[in-house]
Amino acid sequence: MTAERPFLSVIIPTRNRSALLARLLDSLAGLRYPRWEVIVVDDGSTDGTATVAERYRTGGLPLTYLYQPWSKMGAARNLGLKHARGTIAAFTDDDCVADPGWLDAMAAAFARHPEAAGVQGKTVTDHAAMTPFTRQVEQLEGGQPYRTCNIAYPVTLLRMLGGFDTRLIRGEDVVMGMRALEHGPIVFVPDAVVIHPPRPKEWANRHAWRVLLESELHFRRTYPQYGPARSPTLSVQKAEHVLSRWLLLPVRRYWRWHWAYFKRNPRVYARHVPLIIREKIALVTLLPFFFREWRQGSKRT
Repeated sequence: MTAERPFLSVIIPTRNRSALLARLLDSLAGLRYPRWEVIVVDDGSTDGTATVAERYRTGGLPLTYLYQPWSKMGAARNLGLKHARGTIAAFTDDDCVADPGWLDAMAAAFARHPEAAGVQGKTVTDHAAMTPFTRQVEQLEGGQPYRTCNIAYPVTLLRMLGGFDTRLIRGEDVVMGMRALEHGPIVFVPDAVVIHPPRPKEWANRHAWRVLLESELHFRRTYPQYGPARSPTLSVQKAEHVLSRWLLLPVRRYWRWHWAYFKRNPRVYARHVPLIIREKIALVTLLPFFFREWRQGSKRT
């Protein structure tokens, strides 16, 4: 007799991306897995997100819509986790597209590895649509970073760990992955595929940089043991890394890509130059605050 497959809860935080959310929900409507639900957590949207969710719910998708005032994605995931009815919570992002066999592969991996603390899928992107001014994610092998665009954990484990850290705006998935690893392995399953298409870059203003810098400071104070496991090129291990990795590294690493794009599309590229300059200036104006807080944190440590 075949054991009944587990009930899975797909948790999706979203904010002001109603069109992208509709694309994701279209893909979820094609899932083959028989026992699942989707929980859309609206993080203070001001567009038609609620209308999109209601349209798919009345159209037959097993969807629960939740709303919270604008907070952070970790808080949104925790709200979804609170209402999850499944034994496994699978996470993806509102700008992704799920393969029809995504949940089948996740559930099969947990069945093969009952000791697993998590299952990580393969994330692919569309290289032809990439430009220097798009954001995309691709992860073809297991391990760090444990991105929440394509990962699943037992609900009981997440609740025991207290959910995601709501003070982090970046790195909460790394923290959750490292905490989960203390309770068992995270298994990589290449058949659990999520597509993360490129989308236009969202330019950071001074407020956005401030929130990100405060998140980095909180990470350093609270999770120093997980610092080395983060990306060695993007994480902030030392105060000066804000300059070397967020200002200088993009130039050293991507200047050829920028130059090639400029030669093909000079007018389009020129329209982005003021945005690049404005974003970097906004970061530079916050460096005195960041260095002061970093030094104070070092003294407390």
